[in-house]
Amino acid sequence: MNSFSSKVLLLSATLGLASAAHAQVTVYLTGSTAFRSQTFNSVKALYGAGLTSVTPANATTSSSKVTYTGTIAALYGTQTVTIKSAFSGSVEGIVNLVGAANPPGVTQPNYLNVDGSTDSNTVADLALSDVFQDTTDYPSSVYPSLADAQVGVVCFAWTKSVVATPALANVSNISHQQAQQLLASGTVPLSFFTGNAADTGAIYLAGRNKLSGTRLTFQADCGFGANSDATLFKLDAAKAPALDTAGQSGGGNVTAILNDAAATAPFIGTLGTGDSSTVAGGANRLTYNGVAFSKGAVQNGQYSLWGYQHLFAKPGLSATKLTLIKGTTKPADPVKSNGLVNAIDTALSTSANNVQLSTMKVGRSSDGSPIFPN
Repeated sequence: MNSFSSKVLLLSATLGLASAAHAQVTVYLTGSTAFRSQTFNSVKALYGAGLTSVTPANATTSSSKVTYTGTIAALYGTQTVTIKSAFSGSVEGIVNLVGAANPPGVTQPNYLNVDGSTDSNTVADLALSDVFQDTTDYPSSVYPSLADAQVGVVCFAWTKSVVATPALANVSNISHQQAQQLLASGTVPLSFFTGNAADTGAIYLAGRNKLSGTRLTFQADCGFGANSDATLFKLDAAKAPALDTAGQSGGGNVTAILNDAAATAPFIGTLGTGDSSTVAGGANRLTYNGVAFSKGAVQNGQYSLWGYQHLFAKPGLSATKLTLIKGTTKPADPVKSNGLVNAIDTALSTSANNVQLSTMKVGRSSDGSPIFPN
């Protein structure tokens, strides 16, 4: 080989290494809206000082679409890493990853580019889910089995609206039998909850669509059936209850109904505890089967309205993108690694609304199934 050829090969190799060093890593993340606040904090912590931009600039823990860019030195060195998140529901995320046809009327969410424009891609790499894949209508017996990293425990609460009616003030608890009836009919007399026959006014149910892990968790836990048809209501333009045949697409939409003081009738809604905390500062949560939500009640088995938070990966996802989940230290337990699973676990240690797996004294084998001591 002559000297010129050697120099060309050396230059090509050098340029290749440089290109690899500065290549960009872009990961698309979708799924659970109930866990979006936890994800927001975890992703920012994963970047640390390497985070250079968040789009939109005013994004908060309640934002459904956020794009992050910067470097994650421990995982990717100096490579630019962009994480694009767009949350629309746990089941919708699973639909995306298994490559199933979208249900009628459903489109997968778009993501934001760093400059705020819309990314034309709607295919996700990862999806957070409040429920097991086999709880959904897209089970592993029919569709590709998704790699599953359980990253925490996501909690929920039946929550009443802020409408100021004397009878609603006396609604403080819901049993699983009452929940079954409310899900079936969508509306019941207030006396059903207060025990006072004079409370003849109606109370209505606001909730999520069938692609929501929140909905499946509520329905599974009370024995109604995770994928059964429920009757839901929303507010019309006159702030009156109107039949909601589709269900709400996000927890923020249910929260908006419950927070509308101009509503002409009271509502009960199905919310993750993070969203529930934005309704009267969390004061409007109902006890469930006589037990109030608290992290301790979840950890020890008294409060059952919870599920495991799953981080699913698309089949055939590249090793480069899987590094975001597993990290580079790769111990047997990914929670102890330096990837996103560990960042979520660390953030959960200070969460008021959700729980670290390692602190659970109880477990369950499927969504809504009996709870057992660990």
